[in-house]
Amino acid sequence: MKRKLLLILGLLFCFVFTARATHQRAAEITYTWLGGNVYEFTLTTYNVPNAAWDQRDSLYVKWGDGAEEYIPRINWQNLGDDCVVNHYQAIHTYSSSGTYSISMEDANRNYGVVNVPNSVMVPMYVETELVINPFLGYNNSVQLLNAPLDRGCVGKLFLHNPSAYDPDGDSLSYRLVPCKGMNGMDIAGYTYPQASQSFEIDPITGELRWENPMLQGEYNVAFIVEEWRHGVKIGSVIRDMQILVSACDNDLPQIHCDDPYCLVAGEQLDFIISSSDPDGDNVTLTASGAPFEVAVSPAILTPESAFGMQPQMEFLWNTVYAHIRNTPYQVVVHAKDDGSPVSLTNVKTVTINVMGPKVQNLAAEMHGHDATLTWSHYPCPNAVALLVYRKAGCDGYDPEPCETGIRAGYQLIATLNDVSATSYNDVNLSQGVSYEYRILAQFPDGALSIVSDAACVELKNDSPLITHVSNDSIDLASGHVIAAWAKPKEIDEQYVGPFSYILKRTLGGETSVVYEGADTTFLDVNVDLAEANALLYKVEMHDAQQQPMGESATASAVMLSVSGTNNEAHLSWTEAVPWIVDSTQVFKEVGNHFVRIASLTGFEFTDIEVESDETYRYYVRTFGHYTLEGIMRPLVNYSAIKAVRIGNEEPIEAFSYTLPNVITPNGDGYNDVFEPKVTGLNLIIGAKTVIFNRWGNILWDTDDPLIQWDGKSKQTKMDCPQGTYFYITDITYIGEAGEEKLHLQGAVMIVR
Repeated sequence: MKRKLLLILGLLFCFVFTARATHQRAAEITYTWLGGNVYEFTLTTYNVPNAAWDQRDSLYVKWGDGAEEYIPRINWQNLGDDCVVNHYQAIHTYSSSGTYSISMEDANRNYGVVNVPNSVMVPMYVETELVINPFLGYNNSVQLLNAPLDRGCVGKLFLHNPSAYDPDGDSLSYRLVPCKGMNGMDIAGYTYPQASQSFEIDPITGELRWENPMLQGEYNVAFIVEEWRHGVKIGSVIRDMQILVSACDNDLPQIHCDDPYCLVAGEQLDFIISSSDPDGDNVTLTASGAPFEVAVSPAILTPESAFGMQPQMEFLWNTVYAHIRNTPYQVVVHAKDDGSPVSLTNVKTVTINVMGPKVQNLAAEMHGHDATLTWSHYPCPNAVALLVYRKAGCDGYDPEPCETGIRAGYQLIATLNDVSATSYNDVNLSQGVSYEYRILAQFPDGALSIVSDAACVELKNDSPLITHVSNDSIDLASGHVIAAWAKPKEIDEQYVGPFSYILKRTLGGETSVVYEGADTTFLDVNVDLAEANALLYKVEMHDAQQQPMGESATASAVMLSVSGTNNEAHLSWTEAVPWIVDSTQVFKEVGNHFVRIASLTGFEFTDIEVESDETYRYYVRTFGHYTLEGIMRPLVNYSAIKAVRIGNEEPIEAFSYTLPNVITPNGDGYNDVFEPKVTGLNLIIGAKTVIFNRWGNILWDTDDPLIQWDGKSKQTKMDCPQGTYFYITDITYIGEAGEEKLHLQGAVMIVR
């Protein structure tokens, strides 16, 4: 169907030109990966059949690595109406990885292009970018299935879509660029076509919209299609195309079909595409796009093209698991009328999302403090991992019809690379909190399946629940800690009262008993929270015979840190507790009392209402809860009071940022983590690092400019084996010229 479709599109969008000595009207360069660093390039040009064209049996191409050569024309096709399409092709091998710009420059463009001054003297120049990066995998360029020639009417809406198809399923983006001439420079005096309202391209669908042409004539426009993989640009193609605008009274034909569509792989998609024309003209209806190009189970149009006053076609696609991908498929429908003197073409982009099925029959059972999850075998052989998520509380959601992935609030607790797995054990869960589990499947391009149904568990309430590790709110300046806990509700009959508790404190790595008795609160006057670096408490419970009945989870105090620089006070805090922390209030001393200056859900705050050479005092108050009924809400805990003196503005310093190529995470304190050597850390205003293995699976990602990767998988929390891993780091910082960017990518070896 592809060959027939290209011929139909070529016939639809070729139009009559007066033969002249010049020829080039449109062009682009695409490529196909053949293996290793070997690529096959195709240069496609559109022109009129004349003497100049006849002599163009080869064109000069620069490969971007210093090599350049004439490549031969392998075929041409006379599409009629004085329109010829030419294909030039050659294979080129690159010596190493890198980014290469492949270009063609040929004299000349045709005479009289309205928005290209003296166009007859201006060369046609097109360029394609090839990125060879073993970290990202091989790449094939985008293929543009719709011919780059079209017609419009003065004062009428003009629409065009290149019908881009990416064989690798990469994400595509589109943007307009000026047409280029000699040496790839922007053409002097070039302007975008004049419009009564707008001239723009949709960055997602690639639809070129000209609303509305104002003057007759030939116009050349160019746009770039960029490919993105894991958020990194991996290639691009620039197309230079031509539009002929005439004075005509014709309206665009209409296209009738629904959009968008979402379906689970394995389902059949069947819908009708039809067209009508407001002027009563006959319409030729065609469609193109990725569903027709896939290697396995491509979509079918019946008929392949339709003609008449109300033509219609049936779209039928039997989807399979191989069709699951992160980016939606696009079908571009073209409806061309046979109006006179100019026929017009309307386009509509239909979006189709093919989703991975959800994991079925997820169930969870408690065994002591551990939860055992089970589920049915996942059927998709192209899945690369199962992702296990957990959240505190069991108040889940039902996904929307087209929703994949998981919503905020869930923690990834395991990445199972064995997709045949049907069980997982989640150990050492805390009492007093119900837990909800969900599972997703992940696919090679990062696509996520529909989320599974929820499975919920709750531990038996047969041990004490620690509820407070708080600075004494009556005397915050003392730093003394109030520890409190709740009695269990479900006590086994084997235990005999009265019951007693032992409170243990860990400070500076040393654990000691600080209380024994029947009370459920204790004021620890032997600590100063303002001076403690880490402070943990745990409660044990015993019956009358001193039999151990269970113990609470460990809970920390709210540990507040404050630093001052550049007329700002930076606050951050941690609270390692078994309950759910909902929000935090920040207090600042004003005069002789504290006032609340912020309420937030995060764990950091910056106070800009400060002055240099002044001292400020702060504390924070957190609010949390257990999901169990009968436990007080909210659980309120206070930090110590911390003071900071704000420094003066610091001068801008030189910036440098380098990364190591080896780490040895053996716990000896030397070279244990992957981190940069950096000067001017305070100049960094943005950072992103992604670390992945040789299969492209992401192991670690962070927005921390110091990275601090310890050689573990972020998903599984397990050590990555000895070997070579790859990173991409992008840093935004304030330099001498203002905001500047640094892009680094390379390899790091783990030696154990």
